[in-house]
Amino acid sequence: MRAGSLFDAKDNFSKAGYEYEMDKNMGRLGSELDNSWEAGLNKLWDLGNNKSVNIHFKVESDADGLQTRTSPRESGVSETYVELGGIIPTGTIWGGLRYYDRENYIWTTDFFYTDYSGTGAGIKGLEMAGGKWDFAYINSNDTDHSDRANGTDATMHTLHAGALYGAWDMEIALKQMPDNEFDGDSKQYATKGVEGTLIYSRDDFFFLPGGFSKFIAQAGRGLGSGDLLGANLTNTAMYRKGSLYQKTLQDKADGYKPYQSKVMDGDQSYRLFLWGGWYGANIHLLPTLSYQYNDYEMGGHDSWYAASLRPVFPVNEFFSVQTEIGYVKNNLTVDNIERGSTSHKVSIVPTFTVNTGMGPSPEIRLLTTYVKHNNETPWQEDREDFLVGVQADMWW
Repeated sequence: MRAGSLFDAKDNFSKAGYEYEMDKNMGRLGSELDNSWEAGLNKLWDLGNNKSVNIHFKVESDADGLQTRTSPRESGVSETYVELGGIIPTGTIWGGLRYYDRENYIWTTDFFYTDYSGTGAGIKGLEMAGGKWDFAYINSNDTDHSDRANGTDATMHTLHAGALYGAWDMEIALKQMPDNEFDGDSKQYATKGVEGTLIYSRDDFFFLPGGFSKFIAQAGRGLGSGDLLGANLTNTAMYRKGSLYQKTLQDKADGYKPYQSKVMDGDQSYRLFLWGGWYGANIHLLPTLSYQYNDYEMGGHDSWYAASLRPVFPVNEFFSVQTEIGYVKNNLTVDNIERGSTSHKVSIVPTFTVNTGMGPSPEIRLLTTYVKHNNETPWQEDREDFLVGVQADMWW
C-alpha cells in the first residue's frame, strides 16, 4: 500500500498534484503522486516428481499515478493465471492474465523498461542450450485511451522470447495490431513492430566492490518505438517517458492523451540505462542514467536524457534522511526547428521506519522537493516550485 498527499507552493498548497512527471526520469522520491494498494493471493500444490500447480490471483486499486486524492479509488482484478509444472522437463507452462516481464525495473524512477503484461500463455524457465529460456504469446487492450471509429478497443498481439545466460539477459518481441487507426484521424498507423533488449547485470557497483549494477540497451521499430519500446498496451507504459514528439506537438491542440500506438511503421527508438546501488555503513548511493532517441518516419526526431542520484544517510535504526537530485534534458527537432526543455529537482525526505528483520520495512516519509522547469516550447511556461507532503509506503 502507498498513501500520501503532495502539495505545491505555487498554488498556495491547495493543489493535490503536479503537472510535470518527475518520477519516471528524475527520480520518484519526494514527487510520487499516487495512492495505491494491491493484494495478491496464490495457492501452490507441490505434487512431487516435479509436478505442481500454482494459482495466482491479484486485486489492486486503479491508481494511475497522476494525482493524489483522499476519496476511495476504484479497484479491480489485475492477475488471474495458473502455472503448471511437470508437463515439460524443466520450467513451467502458464496461462491467463498476468503482469509479465516486469522484473526489469528501476525502482528509484518507477520505470519498467520491459512490461509485456496481458492475457496469454507461455513457458517460463525452460533449460535449453546452456541457458534458461522464456516464450510467450500475449495480447493486450488499449481500454482506457482508445477512440477507434467503430467503438472497439485496440488489441495488440505480442510474441516474446527471452534467454538468460549468467549475467546476460537477451529478449526480443514481435508485435502486430490488425487495425491501428483512430476516430477523426486519416493516418494509418503502424500495424507491426519489433524490438530487442539486452541486459548485463553485475554483483558489484560498476566494477567497484559491493552493491549491484546494470547496463541496459533497447531498440525498436514500428510498434516497438516511442512509449511502446519494451511494452504492450499497459497503464504502466502509458505514462512513462518515451516519445517527446507525440507528447508536445501531435496532441497539444486538444490536450495530450497517451495513445501509445500512434506510431508509424518507420519510426525507430533507442534507449540506454545505467543504474545501480552501493550500501555503506553511513551512506547509501543509488544512481541512474537514462537516454532515449526517437527518429520519425514523418520527419523530425527527438531525444531525452536524465540523471538521478539518491544518497541516503542512516541516522539510527529508526530514522534516516533520504535525499535525491535529478536532472532531465529534452531535445526536439521538427521541420528543422530545434526546441527543448530542462528540469531539475532536489528532494530532502526525513524517513521513519522499523525494520522487522523479515523483509518488510514500512516507511513514513516527510516530503520536501524543489523543482524548476525551463521550457523552450512556445505553448508552455517556465515553472519553479516547492512541494511538500507526507507519505506512507508499506508491503508485507
